[in-house]
Amino acid sequence: MEFPPHSGYHWQGQSPFFEGWYVRLLLPHSGESFAFMYSIENPAGARHYSGGAVQILGPATETKANQDDQLIWRIFPSVKKFWASPHHFALGHWGKHTGNNPARPLPSDEFFALVKEGYQIYQNQHQGQITNGDRHCRWQFTVEPEITWGNPQRFPRATAGWLSFFPMFDPGWQILFAQGRGHGWLEWQGEQYEFDHALVYAEKNWGHSFPSRWFWLQANHFPQHPGLSVTAAGGERIVLGRPEEVALIGVHHQGNFYEFGPGHGTITWQVAPWGSWQLKASNDRYWVTLSATTEGKGSLVHTPTAQGLQLNCRDTTRGHLHLQLGAICKDLIVETITDTAGLEVGGIPLPSV
Repeated sequence: MEFPPHSGYHWQGQSPFFEGWYVRLLLPHSGESFAFMYSIENPAGARHYSGGAVQILGPATETKANQDDQLIWRIFPSVKKFWASPHHFALGHWGKHTGNNPARPLPSDEFFALVKEGYQIYQNQHQGQITNGDRHCRWQFTVEPEITWGNPQRFPRATAGWLSFFPMFDPGWQILFAQGRGHGWLEWQGEQYEFDHALVYAEKNWGHSFPSRWFWLQANHFPQHPGLSVTAAGGERIVLGRPEEVALIGVHHQGNFYEFGPGHGTITWQVAPWGSWQLKASNDRYWVTLSATTEGKGSLVHTPTAQGLQLNCRDTTRGHLHLQLGAICKDLIVETITDTAGLEVGGIPLPSV
């Protein structure tokens, strides 16, 4: 399968600059999720917060009043130990490693022997291990992409359209695949998970920094409708130096792609500081409504800002989502729910919950 546009690394000497990748692995039988967040900031190394990080949001192994899941994260300050392909979805960053091995793709059977702390995504193989205090995560799995972004019968498309190939939007955003299948294993807090045909989602961002405020939701686990996936996001981005409020919704269902947003219809939304996401959209052929809620407090995660990584984002992977999709003046196409939606709000300052 062809990877979509913007799969490769975008840095070409810009400063300040960040690039971030998000990969969510969902185990359908249990509903448990592991969200891997990789980032690199100011790879030229000219600022005090230059470097990279990996964050993993996984199931809580202990009860905490302020989070649904647990976050394990590590900072890798050396930009010289980071590598990424300018053409493919491939990257890696070493923290602790054996010898003086340069940052480069490693054969999968050599990775754990050489890299004691770090990660790599190479040839659809995801590998890594990190430790933070008494918390530990180790993983190895392959991903088979099934649905990227756009009509499955055509070449994958840029999420923000053809204008995204010009330096107009900050930050840039690309769905790498709306659905894939993961095969492998993962060790989380002493628990061993082995899986086959786990659901996988991946996206990326790049630019000067994250928006000043935003919301996001994602789901690809609807037990009554295999293959159905939805991604939606909105917030304030910079277009040619000016702020713009914008939102987008994309739905894949039974081999069809339904897109709503700039150039593809109108969207209205009401998103609370936390707990409620209400979106409605339509174009000349279709309409969609998304109603998402959570009673949990979510988990704080870091995102890149102009001042470096900040704890300014709240996430849950256990959101309740009600989706309705229909044709204008015709019957409902699909109506369904899930309790494994990824829900997020972010910005500075982040409202307390």
